[in-house]
Amino acid sequence: MKWVRFLYILFATTVPFMCSAHEPFKIILEPKWENLEHDEQRIAQFGGKWILAGSIVFKKKSKECIDLSQLTLQWHGPHCDKVIASLYEKNADQHFYPIQDFLICDGVWNKKHQLLSFQFEQKCTLHAVNTFYFVLTVPSWQETIIKQGSFSITHNCLPDQFQEYIDTTNLSISYKKLNSTILVAAQ
Repeated sequence: MKWVRFLYILFATTVPFMCSAHEPFKIILEPKWENLEHDEQRIAQFGGKWILAGSIVFKKKSKECIDLSQLTLQWHGPHCDKVIASLYEKNADQHFYPIQDFLICDGVWNKKHQLLSFQFEQKCTLHAVNTFYFVLTVPSWQETIIKQGSFSITHNCLPDQFQEYIDTTNLSISYKKLNSTILVAAQ
């Protein structure tokens, strides 16, 4: 019986490390739908609601220096003529505020290919954990359209180290699932 206990302890303590070693680079996408502005005059000024639409978290266990200079999101949903978005970096010490100090860049929408591209003004060196916030400016007529679809990270915009992870994982910010969760919670 002692050897059984020994094997149990051995596997219980080493298997988690062996499994995590397979993911030295990881990306976590979390959909959100949080209205950041409630003042009607400012909403009119922005051209729509300012919505915290999701977070994008890059995690790495490697001490290797990796830079991120762009991020491209593919839209999967009803055709959109225009999408207005910005990308912010999370300040570890504070709650998220969409202020100029944390702005990485504004997105550029490709209507034909339904792509949202963020070209960083300066390369961002990735640390053990980096969190980015994806903020949309959503006119009232576009809100139901956006909530019917999802955004996924495109393969070619990522550093090589993260491309292997994205090849094996479906990375999308889906509002379909988020809507059903909100509806169930409201009932």
